[in-house]
Amino acid sequence: MTDNFLFSAQAQETLAGLADMDLAGHNHLAILTQLRGTYMPKEAGALLSLAVARHKAVEKFPQADRLFFTPEALEQATAYPIAQHRALHLHHHAPPGPVLDLGCGIGGDTLALAQHRPVIAYETDPERLDFAQANAGVLGVSGQIEFRLADWTSDLAADRLPMAAAAFADPARRAQGRRLFGLEQMIPPLSVLLRLQEQIPALGVKVAPGVADNEIPPGCGVEFISHERTCKEAVLWFGPLANGGGRRASVYATLHGDSSWHQIEASLLPPPLGELAAGQFLHEPDPAVIRAGAFAELCEGLNAHLFDPQIAYLVGTERAKGDDAEPFVQSFQLEEIHPFSLKTLNRRIRALGIGQVELKRRGPPIEPESLRPRLKLVAGGRAGVIILTRRGDQRLLLIARRV
Repeated sequence: MTDNFLFSAQAQETLAGLADMDLAGHNHLAILTQLRGTYMPKEAGALLSLAVARHKAVEKFPQADRLFFTPEALEQATAYPIAQHRALHLHHHAPPGPVLDLGCGIGGDTLALAQHRPVIAYETDPERLDFAQANAGVLGVSGQIEFRLADWTSDLAADRLPMAAAAFADPARRAQGRRLFGLEQMIPPLSVLLRLQEQIPALGVKVAPGVADNEIPPGCGVEFISHERTCKEAVLWFGPLANGGGRRASVYATLHGDSSWHQIEASLLPPPLGELAAGQFLHEPDPAVIRAGAFAELCEGLNAHLFDPQIAYLVGTERAKGDDAEPFVQSFQLEEIHPFSLKTLNRRIRALGIGQVELKRRGPPIEPESLRPRLKLVAGGRAGVIILTRRGDQRLLLIARRV
């Protein structure tokens, strides 16, 4: 680890004080001015940047107020619940032995993997590697990790990668500020990762959740991962980590005060189709479930059906109940169904006394937020949900209550 100013006792004391301050953007100039009374301008900027990053990282990392981040690395880092989930999967399915973390960044996955196995962590950015080492010390797992400032692809080409039971890679999906699309555009590309997999069969590769189906190599398993109702990423699992292959959705959900992971496997069988009627419950699948394509399984668990084969809304006469259904959907009870028109919408809003509206869309080109200023809400009225969708070529207006 280099002698980074931020690791000093003086910097840590200052950071502790900054943690109690209002770090909103409009206060930054005043805070920097105060810091520059003690520190060089570059040091003051580094202190404020880290303090702001720690504040943002609270929901992503345990002990975030003691960890080290750069703004870009924090944005790219895996949320710790996801990293823990992935580390457990790798630990349970890989043969015994150490794990390679190829591109460890500031240590999001490294720290989780080190809870279970020895880790050899590669990183090419010296500052990120310094921060990953410091973070390992904070969480007490330094003894489990060997850090290497090196390009693992060079070690692979030179046949000097260390022996390992499994490997996890997080290829870059941005270059020079541009987002990279396609598995061969990642850095390193999928072709290099497949050469690695010939040497280390148990391989996991983090990819974008929008990965194209026709790019996914045959024989690997695909896991779509949702956290806080957002499909954050996908993982391609190879060898023993594929666990039989196929597609699945993993959803981190809070039910009855308990937060945990729930999984649903996708058979890709066609889901049942049926009618749409007022009084039904409409279920909106979690984005990871949609990406996995687990509609048939979800319909079975909910005793529900699609009302249009191209629209990812399920409807049925039953509420979502139990772990087989509740974690995977948000549910609404349909009150009224109309052909879409703004005039009809405003007339029904007044008649139903709706003063607070949640707007949702699936299918029509209308952007919900562009519609909001044109709604004539009832002052002090009740909450309602407006769903813009379609059945075939017919645009529909659904009025519902959140369950």
